[in-house]
Amino acid sequence: MSFMSFTVSAQVLNIERERIKTDTTGWSGSANISLNLISNTSRFTEMGMDVHAQYKTSRSLYLALSDYEVIRSGSSDFSNKGMQHLRYNYKLNRIWTLEAFGQAQFNKVLNLNFRGLAGTGVRVKLAGEEKLRLYCGMAYMYEYEDPLESPAENNHRLSNYLSVSFKPVKHFNVVNTTYYQPRIDLFADYRVSNNLDLIFNISSRLSYALALEFVLDNRPLPEMPREVYSLRNKLILDFGK
Repeated sequence: MSFMSFTVSAQVLNIERERIKTDTTGWSGSANISLNLISNTSRFTEMGMDVHAQYKTSRSLYLALSDYEVIRSGSSDFSNKGMQHLRYNYKLNRIWTLEAFGQAQFNKVLNLNFRGLAGTGVRVKLAGEEKLRLYCGMAYMYEYEDPLESPAENNHRLSNYLSVSFKPVKHFNVVNTTYYQPRIDLFADYRVSNNLDLIFNISSRLSYALALEFVLDNRPLPEMPREVYSLRNKLILDFGK
């Protein structure tokens, strides 16, 4: 379950944060569920669910992510968003991996009625030591975007990332991922995001995570900010690892 969360949700999913790093084949997963009622000068209701499941074989990885969150005070929503992400990886060798993915999401607060995307690309392992892992990814994705108050758009984008995972001691891990997602036909329309996660292992099943995310959208949806950030504190329960 999660606690003490402050967030203005961004629009770029950090898939590197969601991968469960394990060399064991079979099922892995985690769950994060919250239900909070806060009453002071105003009454806030917060509900959230984050479920992650993956299945790994010697060469394939199947990954499914579901996320939903609503924070409401009276008739006003401070957050109302949902996302479903599916991904398949096929390992060609110790360095190169093929990826295919699809995603559907909405975010009412950020004026996004629906966004659907599908893509494929490659993932490259640059370093794979026990304490240091370095990956980069390059992919093409088709994007359908339906804002609440604007005409729908169909775009073709690149989705490139660089991810660093550093584990200086046994029970502490730092993950930083930077994404760059330009439109193929208009490079001035791009998104850049940086995600920093500090993860502390409390036990083999329980972890505490501090996650900072910053997104720059050079051409945001109408009346939306160009820069969006979130800061989250979470307790994460792992299962089936």
